[in-house]
Amino acid sequence: MTDAATPMTFTDNPMNPLEELLYNGLADPTQMGAFEQIMLEADLYAVPEPGSPGGTPGDDGAKVLRAGEQLVLRGVVLNDGRNTVTLFTDPHRARVMFGDDVRILAMQGRKLLDMLKDTVILLNPAGGKGLMMEPDQIKAVLGHEPVRPLVRPSGRVELHSVEPENEPVFLSKALRESFQPPQVQAIWVARAVWPDIGQIGWFADVRSDQPADEITALLQRAVRGLKFGTETLDVSVTKPGGKDGVGVKVV
Repeated sequence: MTDAATPMTFTDNPMNPLEELLYNGLADPTQMGAFEQIMLEADLYAVPEPGSPGGTPGDDGAKVLRAGEQLVLRGVVLNDGRNTVTLFTDPHRARVMFGDDVRILAMQGRKLLDMLKDTVILLNPAGGKGLMMEPDQIKAVLGHEPVRPLVRPSGRVELHSVEPENEPVFLSKALRESFQPPQVQAIWVARAVWPDIGQIGWFADVRSDQPADEITALLQRAVRGLKFGTETLDVSVTKPGGKDGVGVKVV
């Protein structure tokens, strides 16, 4: 770790919609709750220490933290001697602070803050408007109710074809932008009905040699922020080959 003066004295322009909410909240504390709630659902960025999962140079690609693995993230030491972990709302800010060739980890804010809830966090400590969060503040933020998550229904599912005019264009676009061969070989999106529980939604049939839990986690992140209303999304990850999927092929 490096020595640092107390942050929160930097100013610049916001780089993304999440930062616009942060800057609004710093200017008007009554709006900070909106930033906190969206921060929990958005990606935050951190820099792993060398040797920590995701911190090995050249070890690119998606990772899932396995049982027994410990994630060690870089931070700074405050003037009062306390250690911190630094998080960022944009990967560019991490590179400004730690160098262009640094390895950057992206994780959903709620999961990352839950892992770090007993530490002191510095958010954007260099190059932007900073925010320091003590453990009691982190735990209070984690008390926000989640934005309606994508709940995977259980039970029997019926899959139906999708007419071109009914293709879920935003869902298809998100999947195309997030997945390409060789990571996945194909993705079909079908209309789905769970008749036993009266639920409707969409079903993503993914063909990939990658671990199913990694692909599922990446897909959930890819569609975060899409509006499904009262509908839902389920996903199946199987090995490539076999019978084509139902619905529209988006990858």
